[in-house]
Amino acid sequence: MDAIEAIHTRRSIRDYAPRAVPREVIEAIVWDAAQAPTTPVSEPWLFHAIEGADKIAVYGDRAKQFARDNRPAGEPGYVWADRPEFSVFFNAPVVIVISAPRSNSQSIQDCNRAGQNLMLSAHARGLGTCWVGSPMLWLRSETAKAEFGIPPHYAPFAAFTLGYPAMLPPSQSRERPAIVWC
Repeated sequence: MDAIEAIHTRRSIRDYAPRAVPREVIEAIVWDAAQAPTTPVSEPWLFHAIEGADKIAVYGDRAKQFARDNRPAGEPGYVWADRPEFSVFFNAPVVIVISAPRSNSQSIQDCNRAGQNLMLSAHARGLGTCWVGSPMLWLRSETAKAEFGIPPHYAPFAAFTLGYPAMLPPSQSRERPAIVWC
């Protein structure tokens, strides 16, 4: 699969087959993610790979409870936390969290670029991903950071489910975006 095909055919996967992803495949995907452009810092990222669908489901429940208990007042973006059927990590066998130094004002951009590479690499290898925002409030908590070994001077900026898709969602047609020529 070439890069253009990967860009146009990648989909967000929200249900995964109960099949483990070999560690060497996870390592290769993370290596591909680390080829993204970064700001000139010595350690632009820290990748955490969490394995095991059962363990990840428990983390999802904890993230959901944390969101219910700590969501900003009046914030409508947390309605998912009240939906009993919502699965934070979609039955994924792997979750990848990308963290970066808090001191770098461009860390979120560095993590986003690595995340895009991660998704395209996984897709090109026959795996699926979904960029998940729902666990971020919990992942940034001191408790979760300590549990995953995220150093105090780092912050998680992106999280992705990873695994073999249970099914492929249909493609959605998109209009070409407007371009303002200057």
